[in-house]
Amino acid sequence: MGAIVTVVLVYGLQLVVFLLLLWLSWRFFDRRYRRKDEDASRRDLMSGRFTPTPEIFVDPRDGLKYQVYYNKDTGEREYVRIK
Repeated sequence: MGAIVTVVLVYGLQLVVFLLLLWLSWRFFDRRYRRKDEDASRRDLMSGRFTPTPEIFVDPRDGLKYQVYYNKDTGEREYVRIK
C-alpha cells in the first residue's frame, strides 16, 4: 500500500510540474506580436522613432505579411501587419 502511494505522489508531482510549465509557457513565452499599449506603439511608429526595414515576412501561424520596424536607439523591433 505504501508503494502505491509513493508511485502516485511521484507521478502526480511530475504531472503537476508539467502542467505548470505548460501553462507558464502559454502565458508568458510567445509574445512576438503582443503589445501592451497599442496606441503608444502606433505613436512611436508614427513619430519617427522606428524606421522601416526591408525585412518583410509571412508569419506561418496566421499566414499574414508583416514588415519589421526598428528603433536604433533601443534595439527594439516592431512587427506591423501589411494589409
